[in-house]
Amino acid sequence: MNKRPLATLALALALVLGGASTAQAGPWAPEPGHGYAKLWLKYLWGFWFMDGDMQSNDYGGYHEAHLSAYAELGIAPQLALSLHAPIVRTFHMEDPRDGSYTSHLSPGDPTLMLRWQFLSVDRFVMAVEGGVRAPFARAGPVQDFYGTAEGNPRLGALQIGTGVWDFPFTLGAGYGWDQVYVAGSVGYVIRTDGYDHALTWTAEGGWNIDATFGVRGRVTGFHSLDVWFGDEAPGHLSPSGIGNGTNYIGFAVEADYQFTPNYWIGATLEGGVAAIARQTGGPVVTVYFATRF
Repeated sequence: MNKRPLATLALALALVLGGASTAQAGPWAPEPGHGYAKLWLKYLWGFWFMDGDMQSNDYGGYHEAHLSAYAELGIAPQLALSLHAPIVRTFHMEDPRDGSYTSHLSPGDPTLMLRWQFLSVDRFVMAVEGGVRAPFARAGPVQDFYGTAEGNPRLGALQIGTGVWDFPFTLGAGYGWDQVYVAGSVGYVIRTDGYDHALTWTAEGGWNIDATFGVRGRVTGFHSLDVWFGDEAPGHLSPSGIGNGTNYIGFAVEADYQFTPNYWIGATLEGGVAAIARQTGGPVVTVYFATRF
């Protein structure tokens, strides 16, 4: 299988994945000393806020623009390290009571993962992955936000960081033909400080149409679980989706163009399709650059 990175062109479907979206890697581990790196710019135009009961609420204007990077490196046979680093994120929220906008600037929470491709039979592989997400971003609410209904009711408060440590673990599998592949994963995120743990899953497939152009589709799920022993943190009400209790099922269609043997450019549209709670709706548009080494 050609394991080149396929960049994202996703088909937006009504509601956004919001702040939960992260770089996704398949179960394949690069050879020692080899890997790839990716830099992307993501823009979200928010509309509708899905509350804890999955009810939509109209509110003022909301936009996000994030610059992020991802890299992975083979460090031993069948073993790789990866780092997802949200470099800088901006959040822009309107107060519908007077039409004013307030902007917030913050780094994101980096995630370091170790992947072990423990099984390889013909073109079928399986891998386990585990790591840690560190709380770099500012925790707690930074701005109240209000609905556009009569009286401008307060709907919640924007959060741009959780302030908690997360420990994600996944089991993934994939099979590749000459031009087509399929892959999937299931995972569990241990969240600290009273946050609900989370069940995650992905299912995807891709097709290298020719030597320079590839496409793929992916479905992703993130489901908060009421699993915690001790005092529990309350569910958030933030359009960013950053906080405790977020849920979604999202869908993406992706494409990339390989303009030299080791470099790609891509663009993305993505969104959520079901079971969406505690985040905004609206399309996400991403452009990125990637390289293999």
